[in-house]
Amino acid sequence: MTFRTWKQHIQSGVACGCLALAFVGCNDSQPPAEDVQVAALDSAQFWSNHIVVDPTDPARYVDRAAWHLRHGRVTEGLLDLNLALKADSTHAPAWSAKADALYLTQAFEPCIEHLDACLETAPDHIPCLLRRAEMHIHLRQYPEAFERLNTVLRNAPLNHEAYWMKGMIYRDQGNAENARSSFQTAIEVNPNFFDGYIALGLAYAADMDTLALGFFETAKELRPQSVEARYNLAYCLQEHKPTNRRFLNRARKEYREILQIDPSNAASAFNQGYIFLEYLQSYDSAAHHFSKAIDALPYYHQAFFNRGLAYESLGEAEQAELDYREALRFKPDYTAAAFALERVLNR
Repeated sequence: MTFRTWKQHIQSGVACGCLALAFVGCNDSQPPAEDVQVAALDSAQFWSNHIVVDPTDPARYVDRAAWHLRHGRVTEGLLDLNLALKADSTHAPAWSAKADALYLTQAFEPCIEHLDACLETAPDHIPCLLRRAEMHIHLRQYPEAFERLNTVLRNAPLNHEAYWMKGMIYRDQGNAENARSSFQTAIEVNPNFFDGYIALGLAYAADMDTLALGFFETAKELRPQSVEARYNLAYCLQEHKPTNRRFLNRARKEYREILQIDPSNAASAFNQGYIFLEYLQSYDSAAHHFSKAIDALPYYHQAFFNRGLAYESLGEAEQAELDYREALRFKPDYTAAAFALERVLNR
């Protein structure tokens, strides 16, 4: 569960996939025993046999549902969860898992119904309490969310997610001090809690406090391939002291590394262009990076506008005019682009 990040120009996603390669040798050697075991665990036959051992055990259907869901087979996963609840309608993990599966499909009302059913059956079931609190937060039902989270903490005083969610509520209510305190508690009880460091970084960055940098750095250490951690670190460096060349160089380095991880990340290309345009007055470099942003996101109207500013600064009025027109084509009410176009036409 993640609540999304701070002051981005656009939202950019990261797609991760796996590629399995099978190598066939010249002999008839058998695969290692551990590979055979892994393959067996990933087979429909294995999970069918798992259930046959005791078809009345709901946990076995939940296990097979989890296997289906790990492979993106939501429909099959939901069928198994229904079988689990048919075997035992009071089995809280099945209610919780089904609510999560419905959440993945964005079936939010049925998700809430299943969470409520879970909590009727098992009022202290922590996964259901946490997910129900999250739904309350999405609906801005903060007193109800606090009640669920307090129940979690009475039963599990070291539950880091509960503290983190409390921090999110305080943040949404404008109580920055309590938000930071809750996020701090979350990472104290779980020093490997990535989302806690991101949340603390964002909380301090909102006040332009350089403590944010350390939290983003820790998040990056926990997940070196995380675009979220690197982007927030870079943006904080960029915005905190735009006159500090060392900070700007560090920001550019992070943006470059993001683009190595995710070459289609248009925001990172855009922000490099913005640094060159606004802070370094290196207009050729600015135009280059805005072009990269446009390649990644062809309707990126801000990139067209800012590239137009770079070209205008280089004295290339015709090219600037084209970019301002493109920005207005994608966003007809873009006032800054309209004024800029009028300016170059009246020269």
